[in-house]
Amino acid sequence: MKVEIKHLMNIKNYADREGVTASYIYKLIKEGKMSSFVIDGIQFIETDKYPTIPVANRRK
Repeated sequence: MKVEIKHLMNIKNYADREGVTASYIYKLIKEGKMSSFVIDGIQFIETDKYPTIPVANRRK
């Protein structure tokens, strides 16, 4: 599977952009509500697949 590097963001930066904690993103991944890629031991989120956190999962 080929993934464009420009569409990847690490968990910390993605969480900061979405206004949540990195722990919350890891929780969503663990629950199977989001998926991630591991490259050289670092987890990345595909920003074209998840431009924002799904509304049902977003904290209020």
